[in-house]
Amino acid sequence: MMHSKLNYHGIEKVALERFPELAGPVEQTFGSYYDLKTETPEAYPIFESVLQEFVVKLLEANDNDSLIRRMFNFFEEMASSEDVNVVNLLWIAILKPLLSRPEHVRSAWKQMGERTKEVSREIAQFEGWQDNLPRGQGSPGNGH
Repeated sequence: MMHSKLNYHGIEKVALERFPELAGPVEQTFGSYYDLKTETPEAYPIFESVLQEFVVKLLEANDNDSLIRRMFNFFEEMASSEDVNVVNLLWIAILKPLLSRPEHVRSAWKQMGERTKEVSREIAQFEGWQDNLPRGQGSPGNGH
């Protein structure tokens, strides 16, 4: 398995650099609380309040395949990180909310890399949401 060099410290800045499309939603969500020219909200607020909602809207609209692919490549990199805090951030802020809604996880599944799917299966097992996964994907090791 290939490991990612992503670290929790500064991951919010990495996400904002890789996805300039988030600038507007970040401004809208945090502009009244932060001076965004000099401050950046921390990882969980960025991922939970902006990135997660942004991904859901993209999946529901089913129109910007290039951006969706870039985001899920980033999530795969997060899922492969040696920093457990990066994997936890992905688990809590992105994948758990997606997995709670079958229609979201099913549209996201085809975008996920293998490590992201593994983490998703772990979450589904932990939460009792195996039925939310695409058919035949409910337990680790399936679908390979």
